Amino acid sequence: MTVRKSQRGRWMIDARIRLLDGSVVRVRKISPVQTKRGAKKYEQDVREKIVAGTWGKNAEPSPTFASFSTYFLDNYATTNNRPSTVREKRRALGRGLLDEIGHLKLDQIGTREVEAFKARRKKDGVSHKTINEELAILAKMLGYAEEVGDLTTPRPKIRRLKTLKPKLDFLDFDEAKRLEKAASQASDPWRAMIPIAMWTGLRLGELRALKWNDVDLVARHLHVRHAADDQDVLHPPKDGEPRIVELPRKAVRLLKEYKHLRGDYVFCRENGLILRTRDCESKSKAVRDDGPLAKVCRKAGLRPIGWHGLRHTYASHLMMKGAKPVEVQELLGHASMSMTNRYTHLSPIARRAAAELLDDEPPGRLKDDAEGDSQG
Repeated sequence: MTVRKSQRGRWMIDARIRLLDGSVVRVRKISPVQTKRGAKKYEQDVREKIVAGTWGKNAEPSPTFASFSTYFLDNYATTNNRPSTVREKRRALGRGLLDEIGHLKLDQIGTREVEAFKARRKKDGVSHKTINEELAILAKMLGYAEEVGDLTTPRPKIRRLKTLKPKLDFLDFDEAKRLEKAASQASDPWRAMIPIAMWTGLRLGELRALKWNDVDLVARHLHVRHAADDQDVLHPPKDGEPRIVELPRKAVRLLKEYKHLRGDYVFCRENGLILRTRDCESKSKAVRDDGPLAKVCRKAGLRPIGWHGLRHTYASHLMMKGAKPVEVQELLGHASMSMTNRYTHLSPIARRAAAELLDDEPPGRLKDDAEGDSQG
């Protein structure tokens, strides 16, 4: 079949064209018009140009990966991603991709080049997680190049490296009580922010962006409408959808007692301005540079746990107390159940249901046993 869809669903031609001298030219190209009819017309044009000897002579050269990366960041990324995500992509490109394959034209990046890139990064001691992040950006860029017509050859298959699933670090019930007690002796806003993080599962950016008009202490819930990035700019939450998080009564009591008049933000600096990322956490692991959460953890006699660890604690405690996965998914704001499923092994209901499967008798078994007993 000379006209078909690629593995990624794009119409392409894959034709072997015999020339007058008996030689065969194989052409595998993505069709610039993404319909079956358009692909057939493209194949006909290619055949005519090859026979006439004009194929490829007036074609626009494929841009290099380095030059296309600028176009990608300035057009696709800045339009569709948060500023913080654009900065992450820019940093990831600068870590290795541009140095290793920046000089190659897009249509020169094949499976061989991708595998060589992976091998060099591994040899340099780069973690599998970091390499996979770079491969994800490479795949996204090549896909976008195909969409805008700068890549007309089939994209290479990009295989990610195997990684160990990250361990979910969370506090057990006793540890959580100790953290609550230590936090109650901390200064503002940490004495409230740390327990609320553990009782609501909000991400750090969502905590920083939370305003008093997002909190309904009568109805006992809060609206997660925004998240703050590392430049203190508010955006929609991570998965794009606002959500409502129900508040336990102890959270309502704490927020009523804590409520201040310093500004709109629930957790803020003394002047009422939004908390900066550096106010909340330290990039250094040295004890002298402990952030506010690490200080409270040490005071409670606990290992330092990050803000996301409090989110894991929230989800884990819900599961261990019998909440349904779909309920936890909604409260956490996960776009897919696969993220929530990381906690399902903690659910006593799920474990009990699995064990009770052993109590189910096969159809007819009880009847057969009864008849055997009566005959005996």
